Amino acid sequence: VKGKKLRAGFFSDDEFQLTEIITDIMLPKTSTPGGLETQVPYFTDLVIKNCMSTADQQSIKKGLQQLEQQAGGKFTSLTKQEQFNILKKTDEAAFKDDADKAWFRIFKKLATIGYFTSKDGMEKALRYVKVPGEYNACVPYKAGDKGLAKTFLMYW
Repeated sequence: VKGKKLRAGFFSDDEFQLTEIITDIMLPKTSTPGGLETQVPYFTDLVIKNCMSTADQQSIKKGLQQLEQQAGGKFTSLTKQEQFNILKKTDEAAFKDDADKAWFRIFKKLATIGYFTSKDGMEKALRYVKVPGEYNACVPYKAGDKGLAKTFLMYW
């Protein structure tokens, strides 16, 4: 639903706002729609609420609280660059197996999946080839082309 902010109800208002900020930093609007336009925060909220264990849910909530603490309790008030710097440090720690930051790997994966399985992410950010249809085992690639997405409309 374009223009309407969808919520699944797992995150509190403050947590959802953090989710939106993180998503916007990870998947900003460029020549293609960004994570906010493709409702990635809703997707993330929905999957965490309905598909994750209680332990993983609590880990993500704790991680969002850690971001607030790193920012002195005001992550939303920081400049975009300051927010980016905190997320970059969190990302680096998460992928160096820092147990306290492991939540961010899950969050980042969900955001990426949410974006590239959305209609706009699929059709506008990737080189979209609709399937079923004519079978073509080899779609030519030219340097500079977008990544290829061959699917039968399974976006959400």
